[in-house]
Amino acid sequence: MSDDFWDGFDFPTLDIPTGSTNSITQPIEQTPSIDTIMPDLKKRAMVVFFIIDISGSMKGNRIQAVNDAIRNLIPELKKREASNTNAEIRVAIMEFSSNANWRTTEPVPVSSFNYNEITYVGGGTNFGKAFSALNKKLSRNEFLKSSAGSYTPLIILMTDGKPSDLALYKEELDILKQNSWFQYATKAGIAIEEGALSPECRKVLLEFTSNESMVLLASNTNVLAKQIQLVTLTGVDFVTQRGSIQNNTTGAAPSNGQFRSAVSSPQTNPVNAPQQSNSGQGSSTVNLGQSVGGGSQASTPSSTATLDPTSGANPEIPGLQGIDWENDFPTFN
Repeated sequence: MSDDFWDGFDFPTLDIPTGSTNSITQPIEQTPSIDTIMPDLKKRAMVVFFIIDISGSMKGNRIQAVNDAIRNLIPELKKREASNTNAEIRVAIMEFSSNANWRTTEPVPVSSFNYNEITYVGGGTNFGKAFSALNKKLSRNEFLKSSAGSYTPLIILMTDGKPSDLALYKEELDILKQNSWFQYATKAGIAIEEGALSPECRKVLLEFTSNESMVLLASNTNVLAKQIQLVTLTGVDFVTQRGSIQNNTTGAAPSNGQFRSAVSSPQTNPVNAPQQSNSGQGSSTVNLGQSVGGGSQASTPSSTATLDPTSGANPEIPGLQGIDWENDFPTFN
């Protein structure tokens, strides 16, 4: 074998030159601490949506109670984010009456969020406008955009009235329910004062949440404030602990590798159907495609296993039932 065969191969020098400061007794460089590397780690986005009725009946104590609750909630959310190594909490606020308007043009990181009070504007309670506006933003190209991926959102709808668009809102809600992000979102509805007594109001919130236990009745503004704060904080904890949705543009398969499947169902558009892990497992991760109307598709894996695309949808936050809202004040720590 010729000597030039070894050209290009780089071998370490095993002999320590005389007088060199290098030696096998030289201390090994210390491994960086978690505090050192944490700033370089990317957190997944956790978006909390507040959908707030600002119709004429919300005037006075009702809208003020909403303002006070969210303002007092922000410092608690900042504490949650500071102690969570995986999630960046973001806030998005929509107000609606005869029309719907986003107070936040994009989700704002809670670490830099400054709450500006909402005022009522009068008008009707057009749920259809709110549902349509929400559907457009539940997309990885819109409010669920994050380079590190996004958790399923937490959506809290607050209202004191029955729908003014009784003949129209259901159509917009049916479209919204085809959005995969909405299907797997944790959703809560709060019926405020006279809304708590209105069968029409409770019906809309039940249709919105698809879960009776996630419809809360605020008999007064004190109860309303407690419910907003407790549902938000326990909802954030619940979502970030139960697993996340990878919404990267590569269409990655579930990270736990349990299976790959192509989902189709009469109730769900296959383009928008999520790939999900076994919902019986504790920390499931699924992959969602684009919302309805978008151009992106969920990945199409090789296997064609059949599964229920609604399994694991419309999750329920544990611990909300049986609370004496009149006399108990929730603990936020």
